[in-house]
Amino acid sequence: MPRPARAAHAKITGSNDRPAMDTEHINSIGTLLADLSARTEQLRGYL
Repeated sequence: MPRPARAAHAKITGSNDRPAMDTEHINSIGTLLADLSARTEQLRGYL
């Protein structure tokens, strides 16, 4: 049974206690995880 679609993850904005590079890295990881989740669902349909 297919899972319901998930909402896109929220972007994290920089703050004084977190450098911008770390924020960009976290956002990149979130995007990769969303892509992997979509690919997993596609593979489940294939198998």
